Amino acid sequence: MKRLIILLAGLVLLTAYLPADEGMFAMNELDRLDAAKLKSMGLEITMGDVTDRVARAVLDLGGGSGSFVSPDGLIVTNHHVAYRAIQYNSTGENNYIVEGFYAPTRDKELPAPGYTAGVLLGWEDVTQQVIGSLTAVMTDEERFQTMENAQKRLQKEVEAKEPNVYTEIAAMYQGKYYLLFRYLRLRDIRLVYAPPDAVGEFGGDIDNFEWPRHTGDFSFMRAYVGPDGRPADYAPENVPYHPEHYLNVSRRSLAENDFTMVIGYPGSTDRYLTSGQIRVLLERELPLKIRLFRDIVALLEDIGRADPEKAVRVASLAKGLNNAIKKYEGDFQGLTRDDVITRFSRRDVTVQEWISGQPARQHDAGLIADLNRINDQLAAKLELRTILGYLLRFVNTLDAGRTISRWAQEKTKPDLERDPAYMDRNIPELKNDLQTMQRNLLSEKDLKLMVFSLQKLRALPAAQRSAVVQKWFGDMTHEEMVVRLDAMISGTGLLDADTRLKYFDLPAGELAEVDDPLLAFAGELGVELKQLRDEADTLNAALQRLQPRFIDLLHAYSRNELYPDANSTMRLTYGKVTGYAKDGVTFTPFTTLDGAIAKERGTRPFANPPRLIQLYRAGEFGDYAEPNLGHRVPLNFLSDVDTTGGNSGSPTLNGKGELIGLLFDGNFESISSDYFYNPALTRSIVVDARYMLYILDKFSHATALLEEMTIVR
Repeated sequence: MKRLIILLAGLVLLTAYLPADEGMFAMNELDRLDAAKLKSMGLEITMGDVTDRVARAVLDLGGGSGSFVSPDGLIVTNHHVAYRAIQYNSTGENNYIVEGFYAPTRDKELPAPGYTAGVLLGWEDVTQQVIGSLTAVMTDEERFQTMENAQKRLQKEVEAKEPNVYTEIAAMYQGKYYLLFRYLRLRDIRLVYAPPDAVGEFGGDIDNFEWPRHTGDFSFMRAYVGPDGRPADYAPENVPYHPEHYLNVSRRSLAENDFTMVIGYPGSTDRYLTSGQIRVLLERELPLKIRLFRDIVALLEDIGRADPEKAVRVASLAKGLNNAIKKYEGDFQGLTRDDVITRFSRRDVTVQEWISGQPARQHDAGLIADLNRINDQLAAKLELRTILGYLLRFVNTLDAGRTISRWAQEKTKPDLERDPAYMDRNIPELKNDLQTMQRNLLSEKDLKLMVFSLQKLRALPAAQRSAVVQKWFGDMTHEEMVVRLDAMISGTGLLDADTRLKYFDLPAGELAEVDDPLLAFAGELGVELKQLRDEADTLNAALQRLQPRFIDLLHAYSRNELYPDANSTMRLTYGKVTGYAKDGVTFTPFTTLDGAIAKERGTRPFANPPRLIQLYRAGEFGDYAEPNLGHRVPLNFLSDVDTTGGNSGSPTLNGKGELIGLLFDGNFESISSDYFYNPALTRSIVVDARYMLYILDKFSHATALLEEMTIVR
């Protein structure tokens, strides 16, 4: 087959990038892969084995990936994917984040509310059902609503026939065709094992997205079902789920250039953008998010500095934002380093010139200009939409109030006429969120985040001012605004879980009579944000109408096969164990325990657990020390597989389909590959399965877990 590539600035630029094995391949398109090539690289099983056996052990954990590694529903994923569960069960006095956690028996495993595990059952093409009712005279708003209604009907019909099935519909190639995915959604997930954060996030934010890396980023969870074998909410009488397929864990030697394959749920990429779209991203969106998140992290760290319990409550949000900051910085620096605006501008000019010489493509003459125009319209209220969205997302009480107020309105409509997030299928999850947010709720944090965000909103240009903020706070001084916010949060029922659930069940009329100013404020902010997002949805519908044409245009221009952007559906990517070179420095693909000890500073984030240091100094490596690594214990390795956010926790596999590690990060130079793929620098970072086993065995004495898994040599 022809190499799958992303278009650069014309055919000359394309040539330089042909050696890369680029692409996150959709499961319905795997027959396009070159089987002979994969075999020559080291794949020993057939693609049928991959789809029918190996891939069925891989799970969607909602924002991350995981995989079954035992017949009793044992799941392995990243420490940072399981972090919310670790935090949820921690207190200032019993801090599993710092101390780690191990349940030697099933009855000691801890609940992980908010987690679900999606087992992919299959997929089908539903393109005609989604777009079949569209007409040429429809407005973009009508197109959006028609397609949304069609998707809601499809999902409701399938789920009515199969009560234990949950469905998702995904647009492939930005809407060239649509697939409906069917999942068995397991709702009782429990925490089984987590190393201390001195292992699980060694190096912290300093080492995040960096190489060389020495992070044991892994944890274990378990999926449970009801006694009847069906998905069920958490209950003591539930039993472990028995998956049809699970992965064997490899202790085989691993060397440079060995075949690697990753299957997981990458979140999103945008590799088919115009130069105008890239420009808005680079010049406005990324700088805005970096500034906001840096300030919020500083605020959260200040809150948690003096109180261990408060530190636990803000830990998950701070960790997520620190990761996002590094990610956005990597996007910015990478796109700047590779001069992507210039590259894409040249490509757009070259494509436009090519169109002028193609009589059959004259209908595309204004396509790039139309895409840029719509994108500029989307950007007109970028700052308002972004800041308001984060305000309602990060402030727990406002998030709850917005959800409650919105549900009061949506529940009066027939199910198929509601916003998709408020259909009956999603109500149990909404109620669960209202309950479990209590673990992270801190009135001091909410107050300070509100003050910070409202300051930002009030400072926006007049065209982007929030009408709701103006209504509530008008020309108040900063001090007056703080006093009013303090009174609102001090008197709100949204701080109490039982009250939140009581509010949730009230009819709209009764809810409107509740004397709770913060609830009312949250509801009005939610309405304003919905209006902004409705406007954006209409513009995105216009992009969705044009974007498939743009991808088709790029395909015709380059005469190369393309692949769909990541969109949280299962993907396969393959490559090899390999390092990279940058600025005259060559990075080898393996790190070892020696490197973690060499980084020891005695203070976080470079403080190894004392027991691990003792094991190292005593030379207690067992048979985990690898001869081809100088008789050292392997820790992390690099692969040139093509991955992105959402792949965290994805199983990294050898040619036999055995687990050789967990993907948990990328090098800093790879971050911008969400938009522009540079094969010379793009690498994924994997925690070696042999290090995971070493920690379980020698460090934690987690004998039950070692005996439960099938470990092959």
